[in-house]
Amino acid sequence: MKKHTINEYISSAYSGNQTRIVVYPDNDTAFQLLTYHKKNDAIEISISECVGDSVNLSMPDVVMRKMDEKILRTEQTTIITGIDSYLILLNNENISRFIIALRKRVDDSKLNTVYLLTQTHLADIFSHPQYEDTLSVFCIAGGGQEFAPTIVTIVPDKWVQVGNNANTWSALLRKLGQFIPFENHTLVLSGWNNKQAGLSEHVSQLFEIECIAHRYYGILQKLPPNVLEKLITKCSEQSSKPLAVLKELFGEENANPRLAVKRLVELQSDELWIAYVWYVTQNVDATSYLVKVLKNNVSPSDFLRKYVVETAVDCLTNDKALNLAKERANAIQELVTVSTSLIIEFIGVTKEYSNDNVAAWLNCGTEAELIEIIRRVSETDLTFGLPKIWKSLYLTLADYLTDDFDYDNKELTEYFREYRRQKIKNFVTDGFVKTAFDIEISPTFVTRDSILQKLSGDTNTALLIVDGMGAEYYPLILAMAKRRGMNIEFSAVANARLPSSTRFNAVKWNERRCLKPNIYRIDTISHEGARKHEQCSSEENIVATFAVFENMFNRIAEAINSYDRVVVTADHGSSRLAVLAYKQQLSTKLHWEGEIQSGRYVIAPPNMPKPSEFESYYDADGNISYWVVRGYNCLRSGTLSVHGGASIEERLVPVVVFSKTKTSTQVQIPVAKPTVDQLIEKTGFDDI
Repeated sequence: MKKHTINEYISSAYSGNQTRIVVYPDNDTAFQLLTYHKKNDAIEISISECVGDSVNLSMPDVVMRKMDEKILRTEQTTIITGIDSYLILLNNENISRFIIALRKRVDDSKLNTVYLLTQTHLADIFSHPQYEDTLSVFCIAGGGQEFAPTIVTIVPDKWVQVGNNANTWSALLRKLGQFIPFENHTLVLSGWNNKQAGLSEHVSQLFEIECIAHRYYGILQKLPPNVLEKLITKCSEQSSKPLAVLKELFGEENANPRLAVKRLVELQSDELWIAYVWYVTQNVDATSYLVKVLKNNVSPSDFLRKYVVETAVDCLTNDKALNLAKERANAIQELVTVSTSLIIEFIGVTKEYSNDNVAAWLNCGTEAELIEIIRRVSETDLTFGLPKIWKSLYLTLADYLTDDFDYDNKELTEYFREYRRQKIKNFVTDGFVKTAFDIEISPTFVTRDSILQKLSGDTNTALLIVDGMGAEYYPLILAMAKRRGMNIEFSAVANARLPSSTRFNAVKWNERRCLKPNIYRIDTISHEGARKHEQCSSEENIVATFAVFENMFNRIAEAINSYDRVVVTADHGSSRLAVLAYKQQLSTKLHWEGEIQSGRYVIAPPNMPKPSEFESYYDADGNISYWVVRGYNCLRSGTLSVHGGASIEERLVPVVVFSKTKTSTQVQIPVAKPTVDQLIEKTGFDDI
């Protein structure tokens, strides 16, 4: 096609046929042409005025008809712009339809108008020689202008805000411009539900939520379509980025390993749950335990199981296991309710793993974990005390097995040290059974009642009685008090009275200064177990017993606000090892023809010598003599623990005086130096 200069065009612009196509080489030339015609009173008609506001782009026949109508209503010369912007939206078939319709108008030459466009779309249809020298198709010479293909992206308005984007086809065409478009644009359409046929390959019609999420919101994470749709809709409504929306919904303060687990559990029914997982992984240290869990293809239904059980098992031998386990415990402890079944499942799965691998993960403080710690410790050599790996995990157990406090007597200290260790191991040795039978206490050993008598005159001193709390717990009480920074004004172990049944062994104190109710739980556990009418393991019973001491110290702390001093003591102790000795056939069930009292003592028959297996006790008030079983022999076997006999753990009890502050005017309680050399006892014990 022959090319002319712009001056040649200007000299012939208003001569001859006025229906013409002017082919411009670049946008600058097109602008000059438009300016020239408008100076000569030509009316510009943009093709954007002819497409309407329908959801679908108007096709060439509709556009040409509307354009004709506008031209015909104008009495002046018209110049049509935006044709190239319109044509880049169409596929080749529709471009051909438009150009054919344009050629017909040129051939008919009935319209006083100029169509501005580039040569790109004219070559085939206007290749006939008749257009070579005619002024109806006037090609302006020039170097041409090359632009990268313009990309138009169509998206629904429910996912993308209009903002600076076009929201109608006519608005899009205005943005694309009067001549050759050279920028990419987004068209945000309302009510757009189906892709339109007949559009260019450079028009990207995005219905795929994943594509929109990636392109407009930077979401590279693969999220389910329903989650993406809800998240993107919220982003569109709030004009916010995805992570900003999630931060508001999840709570910025929860985006840390300690609180995020609780928040994810709270939001389990939220449709955006998987998006919250993505948010957390973007805001939490990538090396954290939580991120290890969340990257393990979690769902709301299995999140807690993966957190408590599966990932923990996978990390048992991790070189950062200690830190990971601490993070896990901190998060679990934040939960309103810990899923005990999951903790139990973890314990079951790791049963065969070594203590070194598992210990760090039994750190949430749940009853199930404490029971498992006792079980594992019971299988450990305790010759040198509680292994270090358990001490911080179960402080009360460490306090129970401590060697930091003694009984003011080497033999008693060694006896109870060994007693506590064998009780934890739930096993008694033949040698200890013999020691329990042979050990004897001097008649000068201080009695509980003599100590209480010294204290009872102080009207600002209260008494708390803990039923069944024997001297085995003496170091435990002192250690727990030390950990809590509580002041102990006086402490000792003392003799209760034999037999220890309440009718012989009642604690005398002013009722108004007795802290009620007494604590009976230790005694109840010793007879019935942690759960009445259910079979409980020894580990369960020990854990339940230790828990009583937490309550006891709360009671003491509360009472010390009202009294200057609080005295804590017991009516009697009990013997777990006596029962174990019988079960292991290391002790004897003594034959007795008469009535047996509580399985551990009898009323002495007249004119009968005392057997060596008994100690004798005379009750002056009732003028009755009792024979109390020594050591671990029995008259009737017990099931869990027994008392009422004369074993050391049954007859010795702690007496501990707590005070508000340390003072130089402490109560002076003379206590005989205990010696273990002779068991001739005239004091008492309680029922089984």
